Amino acid sequence: METVSDYAGWNLRKAVADARGHHVTSVSYADASELRRSVVHTSNWKVCSQSPSLGTDSTPTKLAFKIVETGESCAHPPRSSSSGTSNSGGSSSSGSSGSGGASSGGSTSAGGSNATTQLCSIRSNAGNCYHAGQFCRKADVGATTTDAAGRKIACGFEAGANRWHY
Repeated sequence: METVSDYAGWNLRKAVADARGHHVTSVSYADASELRRSVVHTSNWKVCSQSPSLGTDSTPTKLAFKIVETGESCAHPPRSSSSGTSNSGGSSSSGSSGSGGASSGGSTSAGGSNATTQLCSIRSNAGNCYHAGQFCRKADVGATTTDAAGRKIACGFEAGANRWHY
């Protein structure tokens, strides 16, 4: 009888693949921060905790991860800087790939961001901040900006089109 692996600290993409290789049929994940960010690319996130936890007697069919972006602290995940912020719900996946589009609402700032980078220095024609996963204009290829949460994103060719990505 197998026990549940400890995926804390693992890259999310690798943890999901390993869990599926151990007969876990449903893997879900949600942002451990207050920002409730959506996952566009599982390779940009790491596992902080899981349910069921390490040592459960048998391999579960369902596994849930709490995650943060790679480079962030599980002990001190980003916090929302505004109580009036409207954010989208957490993200989960029971399939093998993340969602195609991402959204994170409101105006927030993430700790540790470069103070010289202006929030959403490049905006859509409608004046909105871009989010990772959205298409970007040909003129913006190679450019960097921040999303509404203050995270750095870059425009480049990804998934068959020019898209904003982390």
